[in-house]
Amino acid sequence: MPTFKDIARLAGVSYGTVSNVLNGRDNVSSDKIQRVLAAAKELGYIRNQEAQLLRKGTSDQLAVVIPNISDKQYADYYISFRNYAESMGYRTELYLHNGSASRERTLAGDIRTRLFSGIAVISAAAQGEANPYAEVGFSRDEVLLSEQRPFPDYDYVGFDFERIGREMGACACTYRNVAVLACTEGAYASECVLRGFRQATERADDCHVQVYHKDPSKRAAALSFNILSASPPPEAAFCMILSHAYSLRDIQRSFFGGSRLDLYTISPIFTLPESDLKKFELNYRLLGKRSAEQLIRRVTGKAPATRQRILLRPADSSAWVPGPAPSQGCLSMMTLDSPAAPIAKDMARMYTQNTGVTVRIDTLPYDEVYRQLTALDKSTDLDIIRLDMTWMSRFASQIYEPLNMSEADVEALRQSFLPGLLQRYGSVDGTLYALPETPSAQMLFYRKDLFESIMLRQLFKEQYHKTLAPPRTFAEFNRIARFFTRRFSPDSPVQYGCTVTLGNTGVAATEFLTRYFALTNTLFDAEDRLLLTHPAGVQALHELQEAWNLVAPAETGWWRDTAVAFTQGEVAMTVLYSNFASEIVGMHSQISDRIGYAMLPGNNPLLGGGSIGVCRYSRQKDLAWHFIKWLCSEKVSSAMTLMGSVSPCASAYDNYQIIDTYPWLSIARECFERSDIHRLPHGAAHFDERRFLHILGSQVLRALHGECGAEEALRSASRLYSQSIGAAL
Repeated sequence: MPTFKDIARLAGVSYGTVSNVLNGRDNVSSDKIQRVLAAAKELGYIRNQEAQLLRKGTSDQLAVVIPNISDKQYADYYISFRNYAESMGYRTELYLHNGSASRERTLAGDIRTRLFSGIAVISAAAQGEANPYAEVGFSRDEVLLSEQRPFPDYDYVGFDFERIGREMGACACTYRNVAVLACTEGAYASECVLRGFRQATERADDCHVQVYHKDPSKRAAALSFNILSASPPPEAAFCMILSHAYSLRDIQRSFFGGSRLDLYTISPIFTLPESDLKKFELNYRLLGKRSAEQLIRRVTGKAPATRQRILLRPADSSAWVPGPAPSQGCLSMMTLDSPAAPIAKDMARMYTQNTGVTVRIDTLPYDEVYRQLTALDKSTDLDIIRLDMTWMSRFASQIYEPLNMSEADVEALRQSFLPGLLQRYGSVDGTLYALPETPSAQMLFYRKDLFESIMLRQLFKEQYHKTLAPPRTFAEFNRIARFFTRRFSPDSPVQYGCTVTLGNTGVAATEFLTRYFALTNTLFDAEDRLLLTHPAGVQALHELQEAWNLVAPAETGWWRDTAVAFTQGEVAMTVLYSNFASEIVGMHSQISDRIGYAMLPGNNPLLGGGSIGVCRYSRQKDLAWHFIKWLCSEKVSSAMTLMGSVSPCASAYDNYQIIDTYPWLSIARECFERSDIHRLPHGAAHFDERRFLHILGSQVLRALHGECGAEEALRSASRLYSQSIGAAL
């Protein structure tokens, strides 16, 4: 295998230069980087990480030992563990014991011969068995136990299994004969659940409980037959493992179709529903993250000296099924075309299946929704309206029935939603009209691989004497975009540095305001005079004009078009609303594994998305409100987020199945908190923001197409505003 000396000789550089380049250090010129990389490729150099670790004397690797990767809970655990570890600079290596304690013992010996900083284990050992990790010399600071705790000498991160057992036992008390399918005798988690289950059922004299332990040598199907063939047959079965519940369900359907069996099971979180199982959900994604956090704290000497026992609470297992509808009928809903619209239609089918109430959802273009809203009267058959949140000031009091709720109910909603959303998306002039359905915030997305390339970082440093990093201002944004635009930088690996969305006057105005509010937070002064011609306005339009020269000739007309353009792999950066960002990890994306994300330059993002409320002319107001509350509930909105929408509920931003799918949502909460924008005149009722955006956007487009300068465009927009909208205030 070629050595650093061989590469140095061929490249004509020093040994130290080769070491710096191949170890990712930024203190080498771009010319030497090119020569070293070319020589390494020509010689067939493959990085030997084991030798590198021996030279360092330390390891940035963590071992993870789990039963399997086919059961969802263990896949969830490992994915989240790995993602967090990688974010902290660690690599992970996975080992599977397949539920065999002897296999785990062999793995412990193999792992001990490797240079790992630490090891996280979901053990197959029963309580009281010999400790294979102590036997091969692992110290107390090198091992963390998750879920199972057969050995008390190590840190432990798990769930409150006794509490789960008590909750299951409370359900069991409503039956006369129940079966409990537990894990192997002595398994820590299973024994804790059984202890809690017995505490809950011991005083229920008319509830007979039969416990079955799973034999590791036998398949779950055989035990399922034994349970279902018992006399008398159980009315309900409580399973410790989801796969056992599936086995019971399948055997019951295939061979015992005439009998009824209610199934309860401990389960990882399923963001999408399953109607024939009652699940007690455990957040294994959170377990993986907390385990990685604790293990890294321990191996870096940042954990307390005493052993830590961290118990996570069960997830909210509230029912998916909506409560009984207050009446029967057919609801009619109108919504803007958005990523959430087809998802809402899918969720409405579930509502119909469980309530018998049909929900017709009509998706209309932006301008058609506006036209219908301006003509709305008592003849309409609409019950529910979902509209862009920027239209709330103009339309809320005209189209929505106020939500007459008790202060306690309003506070409950406020607590479930992200801070401030209920006010921003639902309230106008102190009256609550709507709920936030799909709140979104602008974010910066960029090609992570380009920003981390040692060659590109050095070229940027040589050209601009600055470090290549996500931009903090739009001036920096344009500088980086120019660097990545091949027309100005022939060696750029992509054609264009950025995108600009300009399909109509409304979005053109938004592109301007994105840059304007990065410089200041208000559009009007204390006397409600428009501030467009002030320095912030002029600078914002100049920055947009500069960006306009760095994009593809074909305009992206809407945010979805912008997202799709970014997925093609020829753009370095884009600004998107978070409710459109799910497009960039779709099946047709060419960059789904190379996406970076950050706060918008200026740290003051525009908010978008939709509000949903009851039409004031609806003849089924109670039924419409019943559907809206269900659609905006934590379970349903989380499922919609996983399907590509966004949620108003705070719990969705702690759901690691969602975060691991759309990792940028981990900072979306901060985007809502950072947004400090005053885009309406003070105290102006029914402000027509759409009309204002049309005036502003038409003048922005004139400037971009070279019909006038920036200052003239902004003066013209201010004059047109004063003559029309401003004069009416």
